[in-house]
Amino acid sequence: MSLFHSVRLYRLKKHVRATLKVIKKIVRKNSSRINPDDLDMVNAEIAELEQFLAGADDLSQLEKRCVLFERKTGKVIQRYKKSVLREYAEAIITAVILALVIRTFIVQAFKIPTGSMQPTLHGANYYGTGDRILVNKFIYGAKSPNKIMFTDIHIPYFQLPKLRLPRRGDIVVFSTEGIALLDEEDQKKDFIKRLVGLPGDRVEIIGLRRELLFARSPFNGKIYRLQNPVKVYTPAGEVVLKGECRETGEILTSGPINPHEGVVLINGKVLDDPEIFRQIPYFNEGQFGARHKSIIIPDHSYFVLGDNSPSSKDSRFWGYVPEENMRGMAFFVYWPLNRIGITR
Repeated sequence: MSLFHSVRLYRLKKHVRATLKVIKKIVRKNSSRINPDDLDMVNAEIAELEQFLAGADDLSQLEKRCVLFERKTGKVIQRYKKSVLREYAEAIITAVILALVIRTFIVQAFKIPTGSMQPTLHGANYYGTGDRILVNKFIYGAKSPNKIMFTDIHIPYFQLPKLRLPRRGDIVVFSTEGIALLDEEDQKKDFIKRLVGLPGDRVEIIGLRRELLFARSPFNGKIYRLQNPVKVYTPAGEVVLKGECRETGEILTSGPINPHEGVVLINGKVLDDPEIFRQIPYFNEGQFGARHKSIIIPDHSYFVLGDNSPSSKDSRFWGYVPEENMRGMAFFVYWPLNRIGITR
């Protein structure tokens, strides 16, 4: 037997085995639909061809046997064999449905557009590319969408069981639909803030004075506004504000500040758990966050604030987030690469 003949025989055997594997899969999936006599015939032909294939050493004889197999079984198999286009279409549709289920009920990706959660989450208007985050949709009980995506077909409302209720300190994503004090355009968006007040809490903000947001640069002596300020506790026991200077790129320091200001009171006690609340300087803003004003959060509602308090439009301005508006909890930054990590 020549080398050329051997190579052709090897390739033909390999092709026949692959073809038989596909045909057996088609027969197995459609066994209940194929006429019993046709099914017996096809199975018998498959068995005979496999037996012939095992001992075949003559290329022409194997080719003739394959032609005979095709002649006997072709019409039956062809009725149930999917076209390549159909196979691709089914694979794409399955992938799309799976992606929609994951996005709706499990995990959804969001991009941070603004700086209201600085410095915890970077917004696009600060760094050119906003953090891209993953949001856990099932932790608060994922809710069905109002209608099928890309259509006007409405579906019945349902909600999956909750793993737990929202907790103070969670970074939450929520729908703004129905929040009356927001502009109509903003009521079509999803917002991201930190959950501060729970149903029944009495909330009061003892805010810092705005002038504490300014500091003098040690390099040129000019006064600049601190961006993305945070509280820093010094070894001497003082509390100062530190923030970025957008004009010079410096980190500037303002203060010391009164440690009893720039805080949130929950039921008369300073909010300091989890630890992040000790680092955020809060300011009095809006009708729900005015100085010397306390509010009681209604049942099934939450009070949310941005970590970048001087530059955040949050519950201080437009009030409470209804429980049914909760979409999920942010838990991971996946882009950009230098920002990858768990959100806290």
